[in-house]
Parts: sequence; C-alpha cells; structure tokens
Amino acid sequence: MKKLLIFIGILFFSIGSVDAQSKRKKRKADLETAKWNYDIECMGEAAAGVYTLKVYSILTDERLARVQASKNAVHAVIFQGVNAQGRKCKSKPALARSSGLEAEFKDFFMQFFNSVSKKDLNSFAKYVNVVKDVTDRQKLGKRKYRIGTLVTVNIDLLRKTLEKENIIKSLSSGF
Repeated sequence: MKKLLIFIGILFFSIGSVDAQSKRKKRKADLETAKWNYDIECMGEAAAGVYTLKVYSILTDERLARVQASKNAVHAVIFQGVNAQGRKCKSKPALARSSGLEAEFKDFFMQFFNSVSKKDLNSFAKYVNVVKDVTDRQKLGKRKYRIGTLVTVNIDLLRKTLEKENIIKSLSSGF
C-alpha cells in the first residue's frame, strides 16, 4: 500500500511538472510571436485561394518552429501580403489595407494569434496547415535559429472571416 501511495505521488508530481513546462513553452511562443521576426516566400498556389508558403522564422527555441511558422504565415497574409516570385504565384496584397489595423483591433488579434485550437472560431490555426516541418535550419548565433517551414494558408477563408468580424472591408463594399 505504501508503494502504491508513493507511485501515485510521483505520478501527480510528474504531471504537474509537464503542465508547467507546457505553460512555459506557450509563454515563450507568445514572446516570440510579439516580435514578428520572419521572412516569407511564395512556393505556389495549391488551389484557388490557398497558397503554399515557405516561412523562415527567426527563433531562440527551434521546438517552437511549427507553431511560430503558422502564426507568421497568417500574419504575413493579413499585414504584408504575398509577393510573386516569377511564375510561382500571383501577387496578393495584404488583407489589411491600413497600417494601423493591428493596433486598432489589438484585442482581437491578440486572442486570434494566442489560440492554437483549430476548433476555436477566432484562431489563426483554422486557416493554416503545416506541410513540412523543417525544410531549412540555419544557426544565426549562439541561441538564434532561422528555420524554414512549408505551410499552406487558405487566404479566401481568412478574408471571409475577417470581413464577417468587421476587421476588414469586403471587396464588394467599394472604397
């Protein structure tokens, strides 16, 4: 009986430490997100309105590359746009037409980029899929990495959601 109690105690302790570790990782990912340190390259159009992008995230922890690349890809589509590289892609302007949109809807975008569940209606994860985790890895410094990840972003669905939430104006609304 005493061995069973010791085993249960160790089990609870290990579960608690795993939970604390995942919270630390999430906080770390949120700090990396706040920097928006990335480069993006269009690899092609998979289907109408779905672009395949190669995202180069600059990170201090390479374990965060998958989530960070997804966030960076959606951020680029909303605020930077997709530049054409030769015949691979058609240029897509940024969904946000004004430069102050991110500050204006700060609460919305904070929740949008902090939620990683595809089931959550206001989550960036609903619009992006990781095709290949790490395609390129380059060490930039002692604890800094540039990691390339291949993702697809459903730009049309993202646009419709942002229009529905009144974050951006619809294309049919005029100027």
